[in-house]
Amino acid sequence: MARRALKAINWAGMAELIPESEKNMLATLKSKTDQYLRKVNEFPESAPKIDWPQYKKVISVPGMVDTFQKHYESMQVPFPADNYTNLIEAEEKDITGRIEDFKRQCDQSIANFKAEIERINNTLPVEEMNMEELVEAYPDFKPNTVEKPSIWPHSPEFQPENIAKEKVESAH
Repeated sequence: MARRALKAINWAGMAELIPESEKNMLATLKSKTDQYLRKVNEFPESAPKIDWPQYKKVISVPGMVDTFQKHYESMQVPFPADNYTNLIEAEEKDITGRIEDFKRQCDQSIANFKAEIERINNTLPVEEMNMEELVEAYPDFKPNTVEKPSIWPHSPEFQPENIAKEKVESAH
């Protein structure tokens, strides 16, 4: 039976990727992993050799040591089957694909946000725009002038509903 080596774990790389609030859990995991590895390394690579001639000298029953030796050397202890590595690798591949998709979506969002910031930086400040320039610069913003007209200077603090709220708040 050969000793199975663990894959090298990049603990420093993992520590950089996780939030500060979970670093103590990572330290606990690393400690438990190191303890497990130390315990595994305490045992020898293979079972100690049995000194069969010494037993033949000491035991007087004829053929007993030979029978034990024959049975011992023919005994095969199967190593447990690995049923989980393929599942773990498939899940890792799936998660890696989802992470790459998420990164692409984030990169696309960042590019969109940078383009929007560039567009906003290249337009006039809203305070200096008239209503036509505002609607042209922000096509999604459409003031509802029929159902809810705004009063000049068209800023929120001068609108009747906000003036009424300020009077009620100042009365309390």
